Amino acid sequence: MAGGMNAQDNEVRLSEAHRSNFKHWSLGLNVGATASLGDAASYFFGEKTDAMPSGVGGFEIGLRGNLNYWFSPTIGLTGSAGYHSTSGTDVNYYFEGNYIDADLSLNFNLSNMFLYGKDYDRKHALLFSIGLGATSLEADGYDEAGNFVASAGGPDRAFTTTIPLQLTYKRQLNQTWDLDILYKHTFAGIDGADARSIAPTADFFGYFGVGAAYNFGSDDKESIVYYSPFEGVFADMTEIKQNYEKLVNDDDGDGVSNLFDEDNSTPADVNVGPNGAPLDVDGDGIPDYLDADPFTPKGAKVDSEGRMVDSDGDGVGDHMDQEPNTPKGALVNFKGISVASAASGGGGVGAYLPSVFFNFNSATVTDANYMRLAAIASTLKSNPNVKIVLTGYTDASGPEDYNKTLGQRRADEVKQELVQVFGIDAARIETSSKGEGDPLAKGHNNINRRVDVAVK
Repeated sequence: MAGGMNAQDNEVRLSEAHRSNFKHWSLGLNVGATASLGDAASYFFGEKTDAMPSGVGGFEIGLRGNLNYWFSPTIGLTGSAGYHSTSGTDVNYYFEGNYIDADLSLNFNLSNMFLYGKDYDRKHALLFSIGLGATSLEADGYDEAGNFVASAGGPDRAFTTTIPLQLTYKRQLNQTWDLDILYKHTFAGIDGADARSIAPTADFFGYFGVGAAYNFGSDDKESIVYYSPFEGVFADMTEIKQNYEKLVNDDDGDGVSNLFDEDNSTPADVNVGPNGAPLDVDGDGIPDYLDADPFTPKGAKVDSEGRMVDSDGDGVGDHMDQEPNTPKGALVNFKGISVASAASGGGGVGAYLPSVFFNFNSATVTDANYMRLAAIASTLKSNPNVKIVLTGYTDASGPEDYNKTLGQRRADEVKQELVQVFGIDAARIETSSKGEGDPLAKGHNNINRRVDVAVK
């Protein structure tokens, strides 16, 4: 409804193909060789005797300038003007002269009229133009002895219309400058441009030139003649088709389509994130399905199997261990620094022992935790008077009473492993549970499912 429309409903969105993104104006200058192609022609097209002057009948100098405007990548308009010296021969006749002309031509970009089946950063263009112009020409004819025979237009210069045809090859040098190589074929409106009239057909001139063109506009824009709208459309259609195929296909069967899957070769039954990459819960760079210890602390240095590197085996990883060479079994704090033990009268206050982590709704100690248990057992064996308290925790999933029981089961399981596997006296270990209370990391249930170890 009209009453519900806002400014965004009428907003016009411009694509990359909009004409405002390109340069449209250019100014060119070129120099080259002019050939007469009428009754008295230049070089290969004309005939001459040895008695004629050696300098006539050759290619003469030409100089032209042009101003160009492109309405689109395909069609443009060119205004051109130039000065050309001319000469030619016909058996025992020759002429010398010049012409000054100006014309207005319609330009067609031939490079954009064909499909090449590829989209690339084009640096070249082939142009064709046809137009209408006028010229002021002068031509004096002589016989082979140098005697004056006739003059185009009489004593004054002759004026006539012209029809110019031009083929131009453009090569982009940079965003501002182009190289132009061109051939211009100019039909004169009279049969006397060479001061000689034999057949009732108009004379014409050929011009081959090389020059440069300057493109007006911002440096971040390129000339519109190098943009191919058709190739761009077909490239976009091809990309859409390819993306659609990626969108509907899932090669590795992880539930994430190929279009968004950053790892399209994950093994079957591996848990992945929204981007299709295998989960790495502890962020150690080892995917969980390959990680022998998926509960390493953030920033911990790990080995190739994802286990935290702990050179001295004190339970504190090297990444935060300020005393990385403490004796085996020594009591340390959370920074890995040795603390007084009960054996020396210190009671082990402030000692740190690693926590043990659990999977969801599980009280089973996984293989990944045995290095932690080994560090705890080593410390207890080196400090026979130290006693510990194991406190079990859970995440907030499930009823509170159930979680209280699950936390106790986890603490008891850790105690059982220390007693049965590592030979620690059960009397030195107490257990308790706080269930879902006192979570260690909000929103990180894998960290909250744990058993903490405290020196009593």
